Amino acid sequence: MGRAAALTSVLIWGVQFSVLAAALRQLDAYHFSSLRFALGALVIAIVLVWREGRAALRFDGRLLAATGYGAAGFAAFSILLIVALGYTSPQNVALVAATSPILTQLLRWALDGVRPHPAILALAVAALLGLALVITKGHLGGFGAFGLGDLMALGAALGWSIFTYGAGKFPGWSPLRYTTLTMIGGAAVTLAVTVLADVTGLAHLPTLTAVWAVTPHLVYVAVIGSVVAALVWTVAVRSLGATTAVLFMNLVPIIALLVAVATGARLGGVELLGAAVTVAALLGAAAVHRRATAPARAATQQIPVRSEA
Repeated sequence: MGRAAALTSVLIWGVQFSVLAAALRQLDAYHFSSLRFALGALVIAIVLVWREGRAALRFDGRLLAATGYGAAGFAAFSILLIVALGYTSPQNVALVAATSPILTQLLRWALDGVRPHPAILALAVAALLGLALVITKGHLGGFGAFGLGDLMALGAALGWSIFTYGAGKFPGWSPLRYTTLTMIGGAAVTLAVTVLADVTGLAHLPTLTAVWAVTPHLVYVAVIGSVVAALVWTVAVRSLGATTAVLFMNLVPIIALLVAVATGARLGGVELLGAAVTVAALLGAAAVHRRATAPARAATQQIPVRSEA
């Protein structure tokens, strides 16, 4: 179930790249992100009330924490990743953003003292190397200097890692509730950043014609990409664990590449090799995680029966 959930999320996000590229020809990253998360938060809040009741909309004293994780996973990731494309090449952005698996492991190590399993850490590096082959077509030295755009992409990757890490910090909340309340907080932060961008001249209020032109893209990204994918991703994190689930993020650029191939681009042998390395590393990490957690799962499934005689 965990692997299927993770694959569903990354498939949606992989296809989303082409949708975003088309939408951003009409609308800037700030306003598109604000509309995206405002609509997404509204839809998922309705689903939460329907499934768990109005009481589930309460933050129970965790408003700041939920808003912080939502700002990292939704506002920072979305805006920084898109804006970064204006400062550096798409392959640089994709590669830097794919450091999420390593960043998540380092976060858990630094904050919780959970030392990464050596095999999973090694497989994370292998997946990243495979991804590098796909993105660069084997020319690993062609990334250039690490500039402002690359720093933005790194901030986006860190934001998603923080959101993924936070999913395990709300054990009393269902995946639906965690996704909803963090998205509400993230939407509020995104709106505030957009207003600031308008005031400072970084962005400009779009026309109704521009908004109408991206309505189909907005529905896909807001409902499918922001609600369905984020919810399913939270389920994957709860099932696989953050360190294993986040490895599947390496598949997002590969899926985006396959979408490009389906629309006419050509995929060479080096890219195929890189994709194979990444997929093998992801499957290997999932297998290591299953073996490592097998004793704990078995213990929870075996409830001893005591005689009262």
